[in-house]
Amino acid sequence: MPARGRPQLAEVASPVLVEDPALGHRAAAAGPDDLCDNRLIRGDNLAVLLLLEPEFAGRVQCVYIDPPYNTGQVFAHYDDGVEHGRWLAEMRERLVVLRRLLTDSGTLFVHIDDNELAYLITVADEVFGRANRIAVITFKQSSVSGPKAVNAGFVSTASFIVVYARRRAAWRASRVHAATARDARYTRYVDNIDDPPERWRLVPLRHAFARAHGLELRSLRGGAREAELEAFVLASAHRVVRTARIAARDVGEPAREVLARSAAQPGVVLRAERPGREDMYFLGGEQLIFYSSKVREVDGRRVTAQALSTIWDDLLPNNLHKEGGVEFSHGKKPELLLKRCLDVATAPGDLVLDCFAGSGTTAAVAHKMRRRWLAVELGAHAETHCLPRLRAVVDGEDRSGATAATGWPGGGGFRFFRLVDAPDG
Repeated sequence: MPARGRPQLAEVASPVLVEDPALGHRAAAAGPDDLCDNRLIRGDNLAVLLLLEPEFAGRVQCVYIDPPYNTGQVFAHYDDGVEHGRWLAEMRERLVVLRRLLTDSGTLFVHIDDNELAYLITVADEVFGRANRIAVITFKQSSVSGPKAVNAGFVSTASFIVVYARRRAAWRASRVHAATARDARYTRYVDNIDDPPERWRLVPLRHAFARAHGLELRSLRGGAREAELEAFVLASAHRVVRTARIAARDVGEPAREVLARSAAQPGVVLRAERPGREDMYFLGGEQLIFYSSKVREVDGRRVTAQALSTIWDDLLPNNLHKEGGVEFSHGKKPELLLKRCLDVATAPGDLVLDCFAGSGTTAAVAHKMRRRWLAVELGAHAETHCLPRLRAVVDGEDRSGATAATGWPGGGGFRFFRLVDAPDG
């Protein structure tokens, strides 16, 4: 878009894409079947999208774009201010083409702040259809601290990701979990888990923790050693429990009969065996629930987790300036944020597109997640930032961002193209 210094499409006469083999990159050990046909393209993104359309219409599984927010400011790598109507018209042009590029089951993510959020939703509803709007995600990208915290009124700490399906009825999404705080309702610990359930002894969780670490209980007052307690709970999740009320109508036979017996035998854990399903446990007429039901692996870590909501406040961009080995102020997003979007909307081998590539975050994460990708950027940072960053990903030299969470060892490759005027004749 011209908001980043992009020329109007009319200024580009008969544009074509020309490959520059000297700037493409391939892993030394990459085989013919590796994901090497990824494309980094420097040029006006509308012109590039129109040129890509004949080959890629209906083939892109996920689009993530982080367009200029139109804040009126001038940043190091782009001018973020154009007349509102022009900004909106140019966004609409690009959304129309992006919709044609998406598969029937594909997903669009648009990252934006509150300056143009309402207007973006209006035009995206028009292009994609209001019924195909999946969610508006609130992303906590900073904290109430620093110079801005002294301002009167409200401190802005969030941006937003508007999510659309190409066609909701065919939309493909995966169940994803996010890390959350330890659930303090789980306060008991099965001391003798290897014995039959009827003989289990339930002791206070903090007593078990103190005993395991040779501590006195008073040392745990006021939330002391909370990080160590959380690690203990995660390591012993199959022994940490709580009870919860459950209605007889919500369980089937024979579990219903066991639930009734447990009410008459306080202090005794009873098990209801369910062939082909997890057994249920009851204590004092309530269900006994294990902490292991709340534990998931998220971004390579075993954590307390919950189903993904539309509030993303667990991905604060710590050390963001170091990710990928390049700095890109006022535009860079955390790799784990992109990983979450791609976790929801894609599978290995799917095609991902970002036509506001910036410093190359989307392409880097897609590559680490073994997705194919197309990245388009007009600015010089297509070569000064994206190229070295993506070469490091291919060579397995980038250990930052989502590398550990994806287990990426390096490999694959990409091609580099420029948008140029076609020669006369």
